[in-house]
Amino acid sequence: MTWKKTVLQGFFCIITLCIAFVLLSGCTSTPQPLAGTGDTVKVFYSLSLPDGTLFDTNENKTPLEFTIGKGMVIPGFEEAVIGLTPGQTITVTIPPEKGYGPYHPDLVNTLKTDAIRQTLDQLEADRNLVPMTYPGIGEEYIWRKPDGTIGYLKFSNITEVTTTVDENHPLAGKDLVFQITLVEIVGKP
Repeated sequence: MTWKKTVLQGFFCIITLCIAFVLLSGCTSTPQPLAGTGDTVKVFYSLSLPDGTLFDTNENKTPLEFTIGKGMVIPGFEEAVIGLTPGQTITVTIPPEKGYGPYHPDLVNTLKTDAIRQTLDQLEADRNLVPMTYPGIGEEYIWRKPDGTIGYLKFSNITEVTTTVDENHPLAGKDLVFQITLVEIVGKP
């Protein structure tokens, strides 16, 4: 009887192993790739101010495509994307130092209103001035500087004689709250 018992135990052992193999064979998964420096990625994002005001988003539009580490977006945004897997969404607060920098009071000047009008007229004629309205910030102007870089202008305290001009980026000195979804890693180095 012992040999029958041994055969029966062996049979049950083989059946158990076969069932375990079948059940576990479908449980393996390929690890998701992680976004890293040098990768070209596509993301959806929403940018809000700390008070909850939505500043910008590309949701329901075309994903933003950029290469991590090339300086195509602000440093804090790049850092937030590193380590994400496709489909993953995070919310991150980026301080000014890793965003658009600190607010520089030396970029705020009071100038003669007539001189400003002449300069704006010339910029408009050259098609180098674009008015923009930012939620939570108000109206500002983006202009192309002679060296090809982009500048920002915000006007306040406008009188017949003088006008205050602020050339800081509209988000300078502000914490930025991003919700970021990694859509795809397009290419790895």
